[in-house]
Amino acid sequence: MYTSRLVRATQGNLSARDVASGLICITPSGTDYETLSAEDIVVVDETGQVVEGRWQPSIETPLHTLILQQRRDIHCVMHTHSPYATISGVLYEPIAMVLAESALCLGGEVPIAPYQRSGSREFAELVAKTLGHHMAVIWGNHGAMVVGPDLPRTFSIAHALEDSAQIYFLARLLGTPHLLPPEEVEQLHRFWLAEYRQKPIEQHA
Repeated sequence: MYTSRLVRATQGNLSARDVASGLICITPSGTDYETLSAEDIVVVDETGQVVEGRWQPSIETPLHTLILQQRRDIHCVMHTHSPYATISGVLYEPIAMVLAESALCLGGEVPIAPYQRSGSREFAELVAKTLGHHMAVIWGNHGAMVVGPDLPRTFSIAHALEDSAQIYFLARLLGTPHLLPPEEVEQLHRFWLAEYRQKPIEQHA
């Protein structure tokens, strides 16, 4: 996240669930991502109780665990402070679908959760409810959160969100963006969902 400029310093957080055990690996609270190592990652159970690790887990652990409990189709949760996606939360204007690449994984306008101080159970419930079945949600006056089936595709979704936001808001400075038709967005997203859920092809000798 740090090298991709999705976060800076200690901003943001990331979690990944081990499907077999149900345990969740999550970034620690207040640790600079430039110096973060594998030994710093904290392991918690689905209730957020620490199972292994030397640091306190992210302050957003209640939100990560709640989303992972509610969404069995995803196993990774990422909170970013990417600049253009954050603009959406400052303007309280959803990011419209102007790129096929973004429509594939985002599946439509990205909803916005109204501002509330983060870290509480109430905030977790608000964001989880706003996220719903979507793959991303904007936090009002704060940042963004994306979810995905695994780490590589969660990063891809985070980049797609930021790219889409950047192009959409820059295009608005020059004129009126032409949006993808809703039915095309839906079909693209259905294709993406089927693609990421399919099983690998078996290799035969």
